Amino acid sequence: MNIGLLEALDQLEEEKGISKEEVIPILEKALVSAYKKNFGSSKNVEIVIDRNTGNIKIYQLLEVVEDVTDPATQISLDEAKKVDPTAEIGKVVKRELSVKNFGRIAAQTAKQVLIQRIRELEKEKQFEKYSDLKGTVTTAEVLRITPEWADIRIGKLETRLPKKDWIPGEEIKQGELIKVYIMDVVKTTKGPKILVSRKVPEFVIGLMRLEIPEIENNVVEIKAIAREPGVRTKVAVLSHNPNVDPIGACIGEGGSRIAAILRELKGEKLDVLKWSDDPRQLITNALAPASVIEVEILDAENKAARVLVPPTQLSLAIGKGGQNARLAAKLTGWKIDIKPIMNL
Repeated sequence: MNIGLLEALDQLEEEKGISKEEVIPILEKALVSAYKKNFGSSKNVEIVIDRNTGNIKIYQLLEVVEDVTDPATQISLDEAKKVDPTAEIGKVVKRELSVKNFGRIAAQTAKQVLIQRIRELEKEKQFEKYSDLKGTVTTAEVLRITPEWADIRIGKLETRLPKKDWIPGEEIKQGELIKVYIMDVVKTTKGPKILVSRKVPEFVIGLMRLEIPEIENNVVEIKAIAREPGVRTKVAVLSHNPNVDPIGACIGEGGSRIAAILRELKGEKLDVLKWSDDPRQLITNALAPASVIEVEILDAENKAARVLVPPTQLSLAIGKGGQNARLAAKLTGWKIDIKPIMNL
C-alpha cells in the first residue's frame, strides 16, 4: 500500500525542516492506533513504512504456542512455520495482513499526523526564539487596556502585562510602545507564553544595559540594586577599566543616557552611585544625596552601622517616609542607624 507518503514527507522536509526520520516513527504509531480503532483492537499489529518506497505494510504479531486459545494473538507451530520456517514455540512471528479500505484511513491519519507535527514544530521554534529573550528588556506594543491588565504584543506573540506589574502611578495608553522585562517564557498547549513586568528591579538593570554600552560589554558592572517602584531606585556600579568612570558612563554626555532611562521609568528617580568593598564608603555613597560625616561599624558580623550626619542633612539622609535610608540599607545589606552630630 502506497499513499504518496514519500513525496509528502520530502516536501515537508524542504518547506518546514522536518526530517522523514523524525516523522515516520510517529506516523507508524498513529497508523497502528487508526487500524485498531477501525478494524478492532484485539489484534496485536505492527505497521512498517518502507523508508525507500513509502509502502505501508501491516503485520499481525502472533505468539507461537502448542495450543491456540486466542487466534487474535496466538498461532500454532505448524501454521507459524508457513510464515517463518525458523519459528519456534515461544517466539513471535509476523503475518502480513491485507486490509481493504485501509489506504483511505491511512492517508487521512497521515495527513492529521503531519498537520499536528507541523503545529508542534512551529510552537517549538517559537519557544526557542522567544526563550532567548528571557532576562532581557524588550519593546512591546500596547494593543488594548483593561482595568486589570494591558494586552501587549512582543514580536508576533501577544501576552498580558498585569496591573500589579506596572510601575505604580504610571499610565499606559493603547497604541504606545513600552519597554518590558521578560521574566520567563513558558510552554503551554497554545504555544509559548511570555511573562513580563515593569516593576521588578531587573527592569531597571535591563534599561541600563540597553542605554549604556559599557554595562552591556561588562566594562561597567552593576554590583547591587535596590528599588521602590515608581518612587526611587539606587544602583551601585563598578568599573573594570581604570580609564572609565562608572558614574559618568551611566549618565552619558549631557545626561543623555540617564535621561532615556528616566523617561521609561515615568518619573521614578534613579540614583547611580559608586560601589566600594569598604562598607563605610559604600554606606556613605548609598546615602547620597545626603552628606555623611562618619560611618561607625557597630557589629561587623551582623552588619550594623551608625551614620553621623550634620543636623541639616538628617531629613535628607532619612528621606521622605524613611525611603532614602531604607533603600541604602537594602542596597548595602547593612542595618543603618542615622544620627545627627551636634557638636559641629
